[in-house]
Amino acid sequence: MKISVDENLDIPIYRQVAGAITGEIKKGQLEYGYQLPTVRQLADELGIAKGTIKRAYDDLEATGMISKTRGRGTFVSWQEDTIASRKDKAMAAIDNMLDLMEGMRFSPTEINIFLDLKMRERMQRETLVSVAAVECCPETQSMMVRSLYGLSGAEVFRKDLYETMRNPEGLSASADLVVTSLSHYEQLFPLVGEEKTFAVAMELTPESISALSRLGKGRLGIFAGSERFAVLAKGAAARYANKTVFVFRKLAGDETDMELFLRNLDIVVAPAGITRVCPKREEELLHEFAKEHPVVEIAYRADEGSMLYLSQRVKDLQLNKRR
Repeated sequence: MKISVDENLDIPIYRQVAGAITGEIKKGQLEYGYQLPTVRQLADELGIAKGTIKRAYDDLEATGMISKTRGRGTFVSWQEDTIASRKDKAMAAIDNMLDLMEGMRFSPTEINIFLDLKMRERMQRETLVSVAAVECCPETQSMMVRSLYGLSGAEVFRKDLYETMRNPEGLSASADLVVTSLSHYEQLFPLVGEEKTFAVAMELTPESISALSRLGKGRLGIFAGSERFAVLAKGAAARYANKTVFVFRKLAGDETDMELFLRNLDIVVAPAGITRVCPKREEELLHEFAKEHPVVEIAYRADEGSMLYLSQRVKDLQLNKRR
């Protein structure tokens, strides 16, 4: 080994020794498996204290350059990460895994099935398309997200419309695709790009239409979490519950007294899941009202045509990510 040290340098002697040996190893002068001199031998050769050489060897072992074997000596353990060495490591890892699975009494056919399943899962996970559902109305956004959860290969998260308009760069960086309703498409595509923006048509579910259509005469009130959804619900009731008379609306948690609100009504229309977001007292009063009066919870969903086009868009993005 070609090792020289300079006591005038600010670098500690043990680091100079460790650095020199590392250089020799990486240049190929000391190959994998080469046996290094003992601490005593190298200390005598260089005229350096044994404690200094021991510290240098300890550092080299900590970085994976060398390994010590009791009773045998100290050997070079670093190996350049060539294709051949990586292949050898991979094959050894596979052998270990196969030995373990065979020890669990799995047949070769079963092992092959398990490996195929795990590879499919990993490929799916590595190529998920990040989809942002952007809306101004929390209820509609939740319903949109519920539709998007059915997309294969998509990872869905929510983003507020107004926050996105204030900081479109943040959304562009975190989402592969931005999905919004038709009413907000014109606002979003100039901010995040037309190629990245997708509009879905939201429609009332058949169950909601059927429930509204079956309503008889009566005074109808809207109970919603947001003003935006209250407007949508009023429009839906006007279209499908044509025998009812709209009285007024109340937003969950506002100052309007819930008992007074319900006292003047025969029917309540609310977004699906309203009881999960309204105060406990309002939930209890609505439950009592429902014992004697109709309470129709309505929901929207992305229409079938939109979902077909969106599903294909996600698949295309997955293919691009895999290339």
